[in-house]
Amino acid sequence: MRTSAAITCLAGLSTLAAAATSSLWVDTPPTFVRPYVIGHYANAEATRVGAQIYRFYVTGPSSGGLFTLLGTNSYSSGALGVLPHIHERHHENFFCYKGRFQLWTEKTDVGVNDGRLMTAGDFGTAPINTTHTFQILDPDTEMIGVIVPGGFEDLFFAISDGNVTYPNLTPYPPQTFSDAAGAGSSSSEITALEQFDVYAQLDYTPRRDFVNGTAPANATWHDGPNTIPSVSGTPYFVASNYGPKYINGAYGIWQIVQPFVTAVTGEHDYTEGSITISAQPANATVPTWNLTNHTAFQILEGALSLTMGQETVTLASGDVAFIPGQTEFQYWSEGAFTKFHYVSAGSAGIEKALMAHAGNWSYPAFPTYLA
Repeated sequence: MRTSAAITCLAGLSTLAAAATSSLWVDTPPTFVRPYVIGHYANAEATRVGAQIYRFYVTGPSSGGLFTLLGTNSYSSGALGVLPHIHERHHENFFCYKGRFQLWTEKTDVGVNDGRLMTAGDFGTAPINTTHTFQILDPDTEMIGVIVPGGFEDLFFAISDGNVTYPNLTPYPPQTFSDAAGAGSSSSEITALEQFDVYAQLDYTPRRDFVNGTAPANATWHDGPNTIPSVSGTPYFVASNYGPKYINGAYGIWQIVQPFVTAVTGEHDYTEGSITISAQPANATVPTWNLTNHTAFQILEGALSLTMGQETVTLASGDVAFIPGQTEFQYWSEGAFTKFHYVSAGSAGIEKALMAHAGNWSYPAFPTYLA
């Protein structure tokens, strides 16, 4: 027990030391566009809304208004985390980093009224004019949210119960809050939020007829291939490792791209997905990338080293890197298996460059032989 605690303490001190000597590490997102990295559970303009702690790793100002990347941590709740609503100008996306939550989407013009039980690695999207809501089920749940365009964090600041800073970087305060404590938890509150592009849909009742994690019961989830629509504007879900996969071995390493949002479904405003990367061989040259638009990486598993502006940092699980467009960068895995979540502004992100030299693939793991 003491050894484990000592190792944890040393790891934390190492991260703090790196942050103290690095111009890339920040504790809160910059107010202008620049390269930066920010640690998991950093201050990140953290705010409490009921039982939920929101941290903003990429904001409107730090992304030039293109997207917001946030983390939501909370204990389980017997009530909805937010009352049902739509956005008329914002796409909202949900990724389960850990724990469990239920997510509902409804859009009558495309015949969608669905729900999913979300577990680690699952993804769901609510395009513009989609009614949506969620409920957190497990006592240590974390959602990663991507909202396009950026600046949506202003809503959370407006309804906040107060900014929070935890010296030990705990994900959320271990205490019990009212089940009704959530973002827009009262009908009077949520109907006053239209200035933030939140329009209450109080007549919507989330369906509870889940079978094997899905509603309707016949929906494909963790039991078969999940497809991504070929048109925009339709809500959809992608179960962990059940979506499309493409493998690239062009740079002496394996990289598996799993798109969640394509240029089409993101309406050419953004793309999103995950990339799994194998260890960097000593004899392989790390490629240098320079993308047109801004990109963010958040580590899901393993450790990723990243060079920007002649400075190299190593990111662990949950850490976020923001890479402005027209910035040269390199990345490589520090272990045998690293996976990270990507968000790219526009329609020509890192995944497009990789998929240009990739083939279809059926597995979340790479081959047993070297690339």
